[in-house]
Amino acid sequence: MGILHLVFVLINFRTVGRLYARINQQFPGAMDQLWEQQSFARKIDVVFGFAVFAKRVMLMNFAVMNLEKLPVYMLGDGQIAAYVRKLNESTSAGIYRFFCKITGYR
Repeated sequence: MGILHLVFVLINFRTVGRLYARINQQFPGAMDQLWEQQSFARKIDVVFGFAVFAKRVMLMNFAVMNLEKLPVYMLGDGQIAAYVRKLNESTSAGIYRFFCKITGYR
């Protein structure tokens, strides 16, 4: 699944990058906390699966597949909510969800 993560992050590189930057700007340290909440197996899958942008992959997964795990206070920021909405409305989001479901990466 690692190479697929990389492909979908590259397709949505600009939006995921802006979302990442906005979260870091508004909530310093929140991305590190989200990364630490990930299980060891998920971290290994992301880091060793050709995913160069590990935290962006994690953020893409939160924003598209596991929105309920993204802290609610972050979605209160209008720009963050707009980026998450943009990611979910893209054509690639449906394909990403499909691949995540068939590989069991939820």
